[in-house]
Amino acid sequence: MKSKVLFIGDLNKNLPQYKEFSEKYECLDYEITTREQVIEDFKGKFQDIEAIYGAWQGFGYVGGFNKDLLDNIPPKVKIIAICSVGYDAYDYKTMDERGVILTNVPSTSAADPVADLVLYHALTSFRNLRLTIDNFDARLNHTVKTRRLLEVSKFNGQTGQIDRLDDKVDGYAYGETVGGLDCHNPRGHNAVIFGFGQIGQTIGQRLSAIGMNIHYIKRSKLSQDEESKLPYPVTYHKSLEEVTDFADFLVLAAPGTPETKHSVNESLINQFSHPIRIVNVGRGSIIDENALVNGLKSGQVAYAGLDVFEDEPAVHPELLGRHDVVLTPHIGASTVENFDNTAITAMANIDNVLSGKDPLTKVN
Repeated sequence: MKSKVLFIGDLNKNLPQYKEFSEKYECLDYEITTREQVIEDFKGKFQDIEAIYGAWQGFGYVGGFNKDLLDNIPPKVKIIAICSVGYDAYDYKTMDERGVILTNVPSTSAADPVADLVLYHALTSFRNLRLTIDNFDARLNHTVKTRRLLEVSKFNGQTGQIDRLDDKVDGYAYGETVGGLDCHNPRGHNAVIFGFGQIGQTIGQRLSAIGMNIHYIKRSKLSQDEESKLPYPVTYHKSLEEVTDFADFLVLAAPGTPETKHSVNESLINQFSHPIRIVNVGRGSIIDENALVNGLKSGQVAYAGLDVFEDEPAVHPELLGRHDVVLTPHIGASTVENFDNTAITAMANIDNVLSGKDPLTKVN
């Protein structure tokens, strides 16, 4: 008889790895509705499952895999394999005490798409591309007149938009300024990366490739050997406060922990010696978004690019509609390649454990 594996969430069932897996195991698709229903099903129709596959959201829909869910986990379950890097929603310590393995998928395959998104923000922020794109429209339908309009108009920090003058503008403009804001080449500017694991290091590679100077902040400095293996030079700093005199572009790529909560706050923002561009691809809790909004309005924050949010899934309403802000709905790693890789890794973890082998990416 085949071992039963419960699948929470979807995956690409055309993957050859899934077809092979489904021939070896009985795969049970399950859509979570309520926490109470999960417990009832654990006690009933899923009593004999031996593993659980958790796609990206996993048990997040019902408050995480902890407490009463863990108390009622079917007795044969040996492993819960999740597709995400983060496992905040899983009580992995209690799972370990009860002999249940938790595995995740490290950020290796997520690093490239997240770093690509940061590169996009770097180019967008230094060149003021969002402002330009949002004001290049059918009202003028003219390249030179649009450049001229953007040259003579002024950016309004309170609204986050250009105060457009009459569209009937004359004269020539090169386009090196937009609403009174200069457009720069990122080359030679200082990028500071807060959180320097696999993703942070890949971000550094992208930004170094366009000529930026890479500085990083981490709980502990990389060893000399680790730094020398990076394909670009780096400079270490102990804290964000140490970089406020020179930082031009701040990338947040750290996990959400009590220690990192509101690392970017009103006090820090006001310490920067010149307007700072801030990108968050780590966790929303790292930024005090009220302070970020105030910084944008005052001009102390020149640009914000956010893929994660303090009160996610909700977004601070005053961040919406601003032309000095680019928001994406937590899709930094959302590519087909990464989606499939996480599924393959999660299934491999399950197969290893049910076959009596060690998991590939054990958490507990």
